[in-house]
Amino acid sequence: MNTAESQSSSTTVTTMKIHPPLLAGVLLLVTLVLHFMLPEERSVGWYQVIGLLVVAGGVGVSCFAAAIFQARDTTRKPWGEPTAFVAQPPYTWTRNPMYLGLATTLLGLAIFFGSIAMLLAPAVFFAVIDRLVIPREEETMERLFGQDYRDYAYRVRRWI
Repeated sequence: MNTAESQSSSTTVTTMKIHPPLLAGVLLLVTLVLHFMLPEERSVGWYQVIGLLVVAGGVGVSCFAAAIFQARDTTRKPWGEPTAFVAQPPYTWTRNPMYLGLATTLLGLAIFFGSIAMLLAPAVFFAVIDRLVIPREEETMERLFGQDYRDYAYRVRRWI
């Protein structure tokens, strides 16, 4: 393989269509089943309050970020073509607040249930989104918005 072929193949990102909220829901259900199947002590404690606060924060960030996309009339689908470059809060402190919100929500639910098994959900969600979804989105953003996006990506972290 020549150098040009290896460079183009190394920048090609998977085109698998992953719907992040659906992925989060499936992971939640699978780990919730695991949680109830495993013999863990079940009691009510302070961690339920903390868990609910984390869930509320995650849902709030994700919904607020999605509402900004809705207001700018651009796609929320990871495989879609964005029509606008959004760089307002919360996109000024993370490039992926919708995904961060979903991962935080899954973490909050694991805390709420006090479940080690449910910690798999945010970890798997993070890995799938970080390795399979975000690279394709970043490739699309760079193609559509060029140097503006590259400057933004340099300034703002992918997650937090």
